[in-house]
Amino acid sequence: MTGRDAVLELLCEPLPAACARAASARLLELAAEELAGLVPPGGGLEACATCRRLVLYATGVPAARGKALAAAFPRLLARLDLPGSRAWEGSGFRFPRPVRGLAALHGDRPVAFAAAGLRSGRFTEGHEALGPRRVKLACAEKYFSALGHASVLVRETERLAAMRGALEAASRRMKLRVEAGGEALAACLYLAEYPVPVVSGFPQRLLELPPERLRAAMLALRFFPVTDQAGRLQPYFAAFRDGVSKGQREVEEGFRAALEAALSPSAR
Repeated sequence: MTGRDAVLELLCEPLPAACARAASARLLELAAEELAGLVPPGGGLEACATCRRLVLYATGVPAARGKALAAAFPRLLARLDLPGSRAWEGSGFRFPRPVRGLAALHGDRPVAFAAAGLRSGRFTEGHEALGPRRVKLACAEKYFSALGHASVLVRETERLAAMRGALEAASRRMKLRVEAGGEALAACLYLAEYPVPVVSGFPQRLLELPPERLRAAMLALRFFPVTDQAGRLQPYFAAFRDGVSKGQREVEEGFRAALEAALSPSAR
């Protein structure tokens, strides 16, 4: 019989970017051990993380082995042992931030277990910028699309592609070049579940500062410098916010103020 996919999602308070990246790698490492007898050779394992959720996705889990997931999932979560973990509630479960929800499915069937003082189910949350939005998961196979419709790009590859596309589009509109190096993009990857581009400017007088200082200040704020075709800095920068585009002008002003504060004489 053809197997069904399985998904495990831990929803939590916002994680630091480095912690989210480490959690994803650790989850995949442990899943290869804990699910070794549950995922057939033709199946696969994928782990991904955002600032608010940690996800394991397994393909091709036979129906006869589905019940074993109820034992494997909590055991897997208990072994994470991430830096900065602590117990936030009475069960003693340790995690870097408070856990807000657990979702687990094998095909269209919930995988029932308890962890972090919570019971697993088929409900999760969409993007918090849209307000409280409970998402009912019909089946594991539709997990990523269901979250996408709720403005959450769960896979790192999707968020990275969205950011690259947005910065390329901004470059074309301005007829300038947004410096979008791999390290700078990687630093933003776990700061937003739905990255929305912000392009703003700053006072021309700041271009009188040494270019290396101006670039360093922007990169420290996770902003992307803008140059002309000759590589000269221009009085603009690009950045990302998390969520929909509402209130974009206020966000631009806030980002500009942060850059000016970082470059003020008192910040030296």
